[in-house]
Amino acid sequence: MNPDDKICRVARQTSVRGVVIDAGDARDVRRQKMARIILDAMYQFLGLLDLDGNVLEINQTALDGAGLALEDVIGKPFWQARWWEVSEEVRQRVREMIQEARTGRFVRCDFEVFGDQHGSRTIVIDFSLTPILDDAGQVAFLLPEGRNITEKIASSAELSRKNGELQAALERLKELDGYKTRFFANVSHELRTPLALILGPVEQLIHEGAALGERERFRLAAIQRNARSLLQQVNNLLDLARIDADRMPMAYVQANLVALVREIAAGFDAAAEDRHITLSLRGEDELYADVDRAKFARVVENLLSNAFKFTPSGGRIACGFEHLPGGRVLLSVQDTGPGVPDAMKQHIFDRFTQGREGLGAGGSGLGLNIVKEFVELHRGTVVVVDAPGGGANFQVEIPARAPDGAFVRTAAGREAPLVPEPALPLAADLSLPGAEVFHPGVFQPGKPKVLVAEDNPDLRLFLHDVLSDEYNVILCEDGEAAFEAALADPPDLIVTDLMMPRWDGERFVRALAELPDYPNVPVLVLSARADDALRSNLLEHLVQDYLIKPFSAQELCARARNLVTVKRTVDILQRELNSQASDILELTSGLVESRKTLQRSFTALQVSDRRWLGLYENTAVGIALADREGRILSANPALQRMLGYGADEIVGVSLIEITEPSERASAQRNVYGLFDGELPGYKTQKRYEKKDGGYLWANVCASRIPAMAQDGPMLAVIVEDITLRMEAERSLAATRGELTRVARFTAMGELVASIAHEINQPLSAVITNSQAALRWLARPAPDLGEVEAALQRVNRDASLAGSVISRIRGFLRAGAIRREPVDVARMLDELLQMLHAMLADAGVQVRVDLPVPTPCLIADAVQLQQVILNLIVNAVDAMRDLPGRERLLQIRVEPASAGGLQFSVQDSGPGVPEGVEAKLFDAFYTTKQDGLGMGLAISRGIVENHGGRLWLERGTGPGACFRFTIPDN
Repeated sequence: MNPDDKICRVARQTSVRGVVIDAGDARDVRRQKMARIILDAMYQFLGLLDLDGNVLEINQTALDGAGLALEDVIGKPFWQARWWEVSEEVRQRVREMIQEARTGRFVRCDFEVFGDQHGSRTIVIDFSLTPILDDAGQVAFLLPEGRNITEKIASSAELSRKNGELQAALERLKELDGYKTRFFANVSHELRTPLALILGPVEQLIHEGAALGERERFRLAAIQRNARSLLQQVNNLLDLARIDADRMPMAYVQANLVALVREIAAGFDAAAEDRHITLSLRGEDELYADVDRAKFARVVENLLSNAFKFTPSGGRIACGFEHLPGGRVLLSVQDTGPGVPDAMKQHIFDRFTQGREGLGAGGSGLGLNIVKEFVELHRGTVVVVDAPGGGANFQVEIPARAPDGAFVRTAAGREAPLVPEPALPLAADLSLPGAEVFHPGVFQPGKPKVLVAEDNPDLRLFLHDVLSDEYNVILCEDGEAAFEAALADPPDLIVTDLMMPRWDGERFVRALAELPDYPNVPVLVLSARADDALRSNLLEHLVQDYLIKPFSAQELCARARNLVTVKRTVDILQRELNSQASDILELTSGLVESRKTLQRSFTALQVSDRRWLGLYENTAVGIALADREGRILSANPALQRMLGYGADEIVGVSLIEITEPSERASAQRNVYGLFDGELPGYKTQKRYEKKDGGYLWANVCASRIPAMAQDGPMLAVIVEDITLRMEAERSLAATRGELTRVARFTAMGELVASIAHEINQPLSAVITNSQAALRWLARPAPDLGEVEAALQRVNRDASLAGSVISRIRGFLRAGAIRREPVDVARMLDELLQMLHAMLADAGVQVRVDLPVPTPCLIADAVQLQQVILNLIVNAVDAMRDLPGRERLLQIRVEPASAGGLQFSVQDSGPGVPEGVEAKLFDAFYTTKQDGLGMGLAISRGIVENHGGRLWLERGTGPGACFRFTIPDN
């Protein structure tokens, strides 16, 4: 059966999009109608044009969109139809595309056309013209096609907007993260000064207190240990801030890792002995690698501290070393603790992540993150795996050699010892107090009993020290042990922490409260959690008082005394007046009121303490008191850090002797002048030699303090560290020097013709005179007089060429400012000789005005010549295209009002347009068509490096006038 017959069997007559298919249609007619239906459905725009662009056929969809009928466009120019009435430019572009397509080329373009709602609304179409070839290969027709891409364009625009919003949010997030990092760094930095003022006096008391009692020794040791622990956390925050800011450089040294780890492990021997932990090193005896010694020591120290934290008493810790293939080394630290759960292994090295929360290990969650960051700075990796037999095994793998190009210092002699902070000895002959001091075997009769539950050993012993004078104190390290002790012997007061291992404080007191027959024992909570909701809930239901750490020892004693007094009073009254509960409440109300009064007095005392502490100020600048010889009598911690001395070492150091040698004589004169009354004070900028041999750039302000009481007059010195600023200025000067050198090379391109002329002329004369001399010598009777004259001319012209070359070499010589006497007249004469050909070619007349006598200046002659050269070349370029006008270049030198000389370069050109002064001296800004925009920027840099100023002077006549000053140096 013919396929066309099947259509007729579906319906005798069918109408689709205005095209009627009848069963009686001939086969060709039916196929043409079906093709028309397909084309109308497929394209927004489809038609057929002749080679002149006249419409032969257009699909119905395009006609409907523009509100047209077929007879409106048939036989008419395609570009005149309604679709293209958006603008004349669109019509012209369609005509141009038709002309291109006639040549056999496929052309395509996106257009906005009237194609929707009967020509009342525009759409965007992807429009193309395809040439249709006949059987002979010639273009016969043009096929216009168009698809509606309006929604696609809108979606693309919306996507671009969303991407822009997302990028802005990302930049804002990065900015906020930067603020957070800088905040932590600033706070941590500010904490170091009060910590230094805690550790310094404590260490002095420990070393000087040979007759200290056991309790005093314990108190000082507790202060020292906990201040060092806080300092370690501050250092961790500072290190992370430096890492986030990419300010953590690597100082590689070739080190024996085995010896380094052995030295660090020795600092943990006391802790290992106290807890009966076996600490061993295994593997190779020597293992050399390129590492940053201080950072690698921190890695080992943190891993060992972590191992000691989680290893139980009687356990084992082992450090292993191993060479790996591919030039890498492996360090492992293995313990017999509880290990790391599989779910935590992926996150254990993240910041503020703590493992094994139920063990109460504490910490800030930064130690292992510091390990990861420092190992990655060594281009290594760190992982944790399960140790055989239980426990954790931390493995650090790093390259044995530093990266190519890194400086590696070879260790010479014995390195400075590295001792981990947590294991530092407290002081000579100072140990922790023995058990008998804080756990007496027999309680004193008559004293109330206080049960203390606290997991931190130092704080636990401190509470015993504070309370033991008035109470019999029972110490427990967690809530479960405290619960058992409270059941065995009910105390008069319970003092408990909240966050403890096994049972926390809340579970402990809740368990006591749920016992129906347990005595009414008051509870005082000590917690670092300043949670108002938790505090209110506990005070309402479970406890009688809540004190936030840190707290005053006097306040703790007062609160404990009140609670014990109330408890004992209630006990006595209840025994005597069991049937009269109302009387008991009335009697105790007075005690409660007295407790409140006492609490208010302590609050007032705290406010007074805070106000006094608010008066104490710390400063980042160095401050010192010195005697007549400049010897330091005292110095604050900031100056100690600047110069690298300890508190004891810096006393007696002479500020005159550590001054840079070239400035010592003037420093001594200034000091003597202050003490003798010749100077009221002085300010200067100088360099001090630090203890390690380096130098400190500083702004120094000194004044004399009159004699007071038995103290004679002293010198007060304030030192501001400006080393980083000076380094930045030197770096900027070096960069400007390089840019100046680049500019000189650029300017040489503009002088090639002049230089070639200057050199070729004497060289041509040398060749001509040399040939003449040879001819006269070749004669049978040589004319020696002519030969001598020719050779003298050869010598003269060769010297002239050599002079030109010397000037060019001096012009191209790079380097820093070389200050030397400059003969200004001679410098200008040499420069104008070099530019003679260029000036003559441009028809420029030069007028030079110099003061009498001829001035001399201290400056860099080459750089000064470069500035004038750039200004002359700019002036000549500005006057090249001035028909019928005088081309005059005026160079004037005159004394400057503030000292030195003022140079002026003025031309008769068109001048500098208004409104460009703000960016005229910016790098890469130019008003020349082919200029680089470097000349004026480099010239200003040279002048400012000499201490002068370069500017454009307005109102001096026609053309442009540039002036600059070079001060006396």
